[in-house]
Amino acid sequence: MAWYYTCENIKPRRDGIMTLKTLSKITRALLYALMVLVAALMAALFISADVRTFMENEYGAAGSTVLFYAMLLVCGGIALWILIELAAVLKTVDSDPFVERNAAAFMRMGIAAEVAGLVFFVKCFFMFTVMTAVCALVMILSGLFALTLGMVFKRAVEYKRENELTI
Repeated sequence: MAWYYTCENIKPRRDGIMTLKTLSKITRALLYALMVLVAALMAALFISADVRTFMENEYGAAGSTVLFYAMLLVCGGIALWILIELAAVLKTVDSDPFVERNAAAFMRMGIAAEVAGLVFFVKCFFMFTVMTAVCALVMILSGLFALTLGMVFKRAVEYKRENELTI
């Protein structure tokens, strides 16, 4: 049996299972760190001439820098928005996750991921790299997954409402 300390109460646990509250806090901390990283990378495109030079010389974006930077900023903005939505959903995990706001958030995240996948797909025609194709595929599949989760959450909210009305 594993012994470890949880964040909310400094008592050893013998069952080896991380509590939902602890997992939620760790995941939210990682999401906040990713938000800062994405925002810093987006800002570096404007602030640092070294980053721009690296992108133009090493990545091959010298010919179409405006299109390339626009794609990076759009996808970075979408990633930031998805991370913010995920953090908001995770705040409800400890209390009641099956609310309409979460169902709508998953639908919005799904649509945003599909748009990012489309942007990567279109970029494949102008500046093809294997990584761009992989990103397009991952974003499209992630979008479909998020849309499916949104429908599942919507159905769970409906069942929860019916259950609350039942005596």
